[in-house]
Amino acid sequence: MSAGRLFALGLASAGALAGCNQYVDIGARDGAIDAPLPLQDVTTPPAPDAAPPLPDGAASSILWSSGFESGDFSDLNQGGPAIGGTFTRLVTTSVAEDRAHTGTRALKIGFDTTDGQDHMAEFYRRVEPGPAYYSAWFFIAETHAPNRYWTVLYFFYQGDAGVSTTRHGLWDVNLDKQSIYFYDEPGSHQTNALPRKTYPIGQWFHIEAYFAYETGRNGHVTVWLDGDQVLDVTNLGAAPSDNLYWGIGSDSNGMDPSRCTMYVDDAAISTTRLGP
Repeated sequence: MSAGRLFALGLASAGALAGCNQYVDIGARDGAIDAPLPLQDVTTPPAPDAAPPLPDGAASSILWSSGFESGDFSDLNQGGPAIGGTFTRLVTTSVAEDRAHTGTRALKIGFDTTDGQDHMAEFYRRVEPGPAYYSAWFFIAETHAPNRYWTVLYFFYQGDAGVSTTRHGLWDVNLDKQSIYFYDEPGSHQTNALPRKTYPIGQWFHIEAYFAYETGRNGHVTVWLDGDQVLDVTNLGAAPSDNLYWGIGSDSNGMDPSRCTMYVDDAAISTTRLGP
């Protein structure tokens, strides 16, 4: 994995999640309609509200959501393994009642990276066939400094939809000690947030990502932190497969302090922005 972070979360029409982190150098994308344009300069601030508008007539609605009020992960599994599911490695996960953004429950993730191995919890859904917004609320009780990466929102693909062992990371939203950044796994390219906004410790914060993908051609991700746009990354190029997924959770192989507990609540896919 590279220093910026190889950590994944889900996209535009696809399969399920892989049983382990499998990061690949995509290299040249033969057969793409057009060669992908270079990524934006990380020093160029995004234009305000740069995400393209949804198509005319698109309904303002939530397409899928979960507040984990069922007490389990059944919301993720709706539609079968090719549509959504969960994957965990060296973590503990539960639907807990000790903290919630709304309602009485939230997803709770705990891990200890002392061993230096990859600790991953991924809760994912297949991406929508058109542009959409993917969001969730996060809570972290204390400051942690990732040694290399800490991914909390992913877009990834599966070579075979519903087969977790064919999972490969694509585009990630990561946390550093104070802020968030974007990591393009195929291009091994990091884009820092501009403006650099600090995510809060000890209170809920909201990450929302607009994802638009042209099949076989190009990807575009815009990210808001607590309602403020901080990332707008265009011309990401084509994914090797259209089995695309979006995921939330946690993935890291080293933290200081090494033990971490985080919560996730009110995850949603929508046709309009939901953030504050």
